[in-house]
Amino acid sequence: MGQFDVARARFVLEHIPTPLQVVRNMARAVRPGGRVILSDDDYDGLRLWPEPPGFSLVWNAYQRTYDRHGNDPIVGRRLVKFLHQAGLLPRRNTLIFFGGCASDPDFEDVVRNIASIVDEAIDDIVATGLARSAVTAALDALIAWSKSPDLAVWFGMSWAEASRPV
Repeated sequence: MGQFDVARARFVLEHIPTPLQVVRNMARAVRPGGRVILSDDDYDGLRLWPEPPGFSLVWNAYQRTYDRHGNDPIVGRRLVKFLHQAGLLPRRNTLIFFGGCASDPDFEDVVRNIASIVDEAIDDIVATGLARSAVTAALDALIAWSKSPDLAVWFGMSWAEASRPV
């Protein structure tokens, strides 16, 4: 117990049914004064401007599919709470920005990533009651939208750090 200086979990807790237990195990693994660093998603934080027609409806349905598979689409906002509940001393939290605007060289990749997330979950999204045609129309609108010169995407990864009491 307590052998490591740092324990880190990135994009893990959203997939775990008992994330607090994972953080407690991480807390036990670090030495007194050691750090635990958590980074994970909060899918509710995605913003597109101007929003492509029908996209928010599809994105909300995607979040419901995530939840139905036992994942937590908004776990990122609870990272500091997990650190505290694990007996650690939270020190910092922030968002790591993954968005961009149309003239950013990485913008196309950001939009392509969002589209692939939805595309890979189409069957699950349709199972929430949304028509397949609505999902494909929103994806088509997203791709068409991505060609405009005045666009913006805001998305961030939640990040939090704590230390084990000495």
